[in-house]
Amino acid sequence: MTTDPISYSLRLLGVFAAVLGVQSLGAAAPQPGDALMLLSSEGAVAGLGDGLRRGFSLAQEQAHICGAKITQWSVGWLPPGSDPAQKLSQRRLPPLLLAPAAAPLVETGLLAEDRHRQILLPLQRGASLQQLASRPGSDRLWPVAPARSLAIDALVKALAEQNLRSFMLITDGSADQQLLADRFLEGMRGQGGVLQGPDLQPRAVDPSKPEELKLLVSDADWFRPATLVVMTPSHSPLMQAILQQSWPEELQLVWNVPPSENNRQAQIGVEFTSRGPAWQSFRKDFQARYGYKPGTVEAAGYDSGLLVALSASDPKITLTNGMKGFDPILKPKSVCQNLKLSLAGQAARPLGAGSNMDMKPATPPTAQLEVIQRAADGSSQRKGYNLGSN
Repeated sequence: MTTDPISYSLRLLGVFAAVLGVQSLGAAAPQPGDALMLLSSEGAVAGLGDGLRRGFSLAQEQAHICGAKITQWSVGWLPPGSDPAQKLSQRRLPPLLLAPAAAPLVETGLLAEDRHRQILLPLQRGASLQQLASRPGSDRLWPVAPARSLAIDALVKALAEQNLRSFMLITDGSADQQLLADRFLEGMRGQGGVLQGPDLQPRAVDPSKPEELKLLVSDADWFRPATLVVMTPSHSPLMQAILQQSWPEELQLVWNVPPSENNRQAQIGVEFTSRGPAWQSFRKDFQARYGYKPGTVEAAGYDSGLLVALSASDPKITLTNGMKGFDPILKPKSVCQNLKLSLAGQAARPLGAGSNMDMKPATPPTAQLEVIQRAADGSSQRKGYNLGSN
């Protein structure tokens, strides 16, 4: 659906949210409202708040167009890694809370357990999700965005389809990338893949040490694997160092990020942004509303906003069962269709922008990811892999 032009009443929605957002986290509000969005006040993840709020606001606007009441939501800021329970101890809490990016899951789970609240994790995507089910309060913690490991599963499928089953595997040595490499290794072995070279496990390579790079090139030339798989962030020192080496002509470089556009070696990578069935319409509406293309953060905000809109419209929702109106088993429906169900006290499942919206407590959703194949001549093609369960 298209939200432009936006009526005067919808403009008031953003103003209302902004006014609520200036309330102190420690202040006891007369009414807890429908949702509280917690954002990081500083550090590397602080800048994610703008995109998250824009996606969230777009979902609220679309729900309002369908006849939903104006959702009462507020914003609070927390220092990165801080215990939210301490900051919220004197505040009445709404049925739903949105945790900040990279939230400390032990403390967040204890908050959910002690205060009997449901907490959305819009931007929790890394290694911490692997142990989420064993955390206190995990039955009240809802990851909204797909885990980063889903990109690894898409790569495994793409390589197996092309019978590229012999590989060397390296990482930048960080814990997160090591976990992704381990998942890739397990997945490829399940597809009949063979790890080539002298290493029995993923090799950590320091790009600042020329001797390690020289040995890697020598091993690739000797063992002749079909691919060199590199687990590292985009534009990292390791990525740049790998792109500067001379590799066997038939070797393909495989990344857990999009491939570089400035290299003559054939490459395979995966798009950053995961997608759900509502991605295309969401992207169009978001760009018309805010003037730029959305990504994972904005999509996570939008999907969180849809869940809050369902909760706020359901007459059966209480302070302690904020996610009762969501059912991941149901067939996903449009915003307006879901609103009718919610107003009638029935459960619903939104069409997600960033995922298939099939998450459960302590279990992230699945999604579609695009694997990008870039030939040595610079031409490229994309293929989507929907890793959804239904």
